[in-house]
Amino acid sequence: MKRFRLLLGSGAGLLAVLVATAPAPASPTAAPRTPDQRRAAGEAVTLRYAFDAGLADPIWDADRTLRLHPVGVMGGVLTTKARAGTVAAGFPPGCSGDEAECPRVILESDPVPWLNPAQADVSWGAQVLLDPRNTSDGENVVQKGFSTQGTQYKLQVDHFGGLPSCVVAGLVVGVNRIYVAQWRRTVADGAWHRLDCVRRTTGLALFVDGELRASTAIPAQLSVVNSDPLRLGGKGIGPWNDQFHGLLDDVYVTVG
Repeated sequence: MKRFRLLLGSGAGLLAVLVATAPAPASPTAAPRTPDQRRAAGEAVTLRYAFDAGLADPIWDADRTLRLHPVGVMGGVLTTKARAGTVAAGFPPGCSGDEAECPRVILESDPVPWLNPAQADVSWGAQVLLDPRNTSDGENVVQKGFSTQGTQYKLQVDHFGGLPSCVVAGLVVGVNRIYVAQWRRTVADGAWHRLDCVRRTTGLALFVDGELRASTAIPAQLSVVNSDPLRLGGKGIGPWNDQFHGLLDDVYVTVG
């Protein structure tokens, strides 16, 4: 299992505080608390997917909290790619033919109401490798929900220029609003890049390789709650699904 840390620059006003406490003796009959119970208690819940155990269905996160299922059509399948002694997940390359006939595959979770942050802090990201020959108008990396007529948080590598961006969307005073923090430089250069999105109260920030690269203000009352699963690699399996065409590794979501 890979281990990594996200270093948030002080200029973004985001600090991680680790507090060590002595755990209370556990009751021998106490059952592990569910993610819903932990979130209700105000605790953060984190998922991390490293893919080192392979891509057989189901794919579990490091703590076996939430499983993902590969879902593909038109011959779309995931492939394993060796990466410095570890494994990354490979998605289908770009397709120049009829979009409806192009291979498509995503990873999709079971229902996850506890991954709805509402107005709470949330961060999500992945390590991404994308070849400049495999860019498209939109490629979704991590998402929960939809931006139009719904609520969402998402990481994408957008447009043929391969521009990374973070998105949150939701209702603000009864009107659907979409907020984007985008870096105007490409990450589609055939090299690995760490992409991290952070929503904190009134701000949305994008970090690329640990450096703050884009940010935007958002309303504190913006709430992200939806019934959609967590999806990696696209928004679905229908045509024009914003299919990701590169490699993913070390995908994570932290809510709370």
